[in-house]
Amino acid sequence: MMPIEARWEILELGGFQRIDEDHPLDFYLGIDVSGDRVLLLITQGEETVPVQSQAINVICRKRHDGQWALMFRLVRSELGRLFSHLCEDLVESSRNLSDKTNPARFVLARFERWQRLLKHGHTGLLDESALRGLICELLFLRQISTPRYGLGPAITGWMGPLDAAQDFHYPDGYFEVKSIRTGFSRVIISSADQLDDAVKPLELVAIILDPVDRESTDAFSLPDIVNDMRRLLKEDPVALSTFEERLLAAGYIDSDEYRNLFFKSGIFRFFTVRDGFPRIIRSSLSSGINKVTYELDLTFCEPFEK
Repeated sequence: MMPIEARWEILELGGFQRIDEDHPLDFYLGIDVSGDRVLLLITQGEETVPVQSQAINVICRKRHDGQWALMFRLVRSELGRLFSHLCEDLVESSRNLSDKTNPARFVLARFERWQRLLKHGHTGLLDESALRGLICELLFLRQISTPRYGLGPAITGWMGPLDAAQDFHYPDGYFEVKSIRTGFSRVIISSADQLDDAVKPLELVAIILDPVDRESTDAFSLPDIVNDMRRLLKEDPVALSTFEERLLAAGYIDSDEYRNLFFKSGIFRFFTVRDGFPRIIRSSLSSGINKVTYELDLTFCEPFEK
């Protein structure tokens, strides 16, 4: 299928084109009379209440032939690339839909997961810091969490994308994962709660991650790791659905731009956070101080390294 971003350029004003003749659902791309991009789903299901968005108008109305038309119309042109990613995600995520009685419900539920990106005017791509952080969380998920806890519990415990204080929450402890480059020792701690072990035993995990050329031994991209996890989860649809939700919450969408960025991972360093560990915690803050962000030098954490 031709990338949706490229297909907008060949569509004529007021014209619509079916996205994929082999897709079980009737998705169409179009440019309306105002020049706005539109994704259209025609379905025989019942009327569905649209999800409201400031960036995209969502309309559900009955057609003259008795079918329903669900339309997504982009009203903020600066989010054009993100809208293309959204359209591709709605199409591909519904390709193997098991319950086709009302596909509009599924599509709208998927759209709701995009609301966070749309609300914050997300450009569609992660910046370098967020990209490195996501890679390291996925490395930890694949190499540590999954073997230790099993696929389903490992995915459920991945809480970083949900704005939890720590990246991973498990019954026996919490884990906060950080990305560092070879030769560097400093990481950013983003809150007074991130290294607070008051609730559960806590470990800080620093993963060495270096940018490399495509030809380098063991080089990989972010999509490589994402697809590895998808393959692991394909036999567990519930865990796979949760994984996709967390990816979207983290700001990740499948994009060719990520395929040209290659990395190589090194050792995982584990530090036990306990009394004496260099940190700022909420109970130590003076009245009137609500938020803190600070730089932690792991050299001073070596006595706590496992």
